[in-house]
Amino acid sequence: MENNNEKRKIKLRLNLFDIIFIACAVIAAVLIVVFSNRTSGGVLNISGTQELVEYSIDLQDMRDDTAYLIKPGDTLIDKVEKRTLGTVVSVEVRPHKEPQRNLLTGERVISETPGRLDATVVVSALATVTESQISVDGLVIRVGTWISVNGPTYHSAGFIAGMKRDDNS
Repeated sequence: MENNNEKRKIKLRLNLFDIIFIACAVIAAVLIVVFSNRTSGGVLNISGTQELVEYSIDLQDMRDDTAYLIKPGDTLIDKVEKRTLGTVVSVEVRPHKEPQRNLLTGERVISETPGRLDATVVVSALATVTESQISVDGLVIRVGTWISVNGPTYHSAGFIAGMKRDDNS
């Protein structure tokens, strides 16, 4: 009879430490579930179709010796996320132009900057295409997005200027 009374006297007592520990465990479980469905870029991992995409990057304000290192066939890697962006298809190098002040008249004019070049690089990559986004190696690419790139012997940064999907779409 005494065993039954002892079993009934056991009560669940929670103190502040126990409540905080349980709350942290619940929050951790929720975060694990939420972030397990996301890529490292924070975008939901939604499956889509694989398509060949060509996009152009306007690399800006490069040193003249760096701009001529970019060659078709180079593999570009995102400098921040360390993801493969694709293969260089073509390169067009042109003088870098920016607004400067004419010292004689005081007006602003667009002029070439000596020793600096811009390049438009066309990149081909296999991308995952959904209704709302296009991603290459898990990195979402959009026209107008600033992107930093590493090549085999160079690095630069610029905007994604245009995008062309496969003709079958």
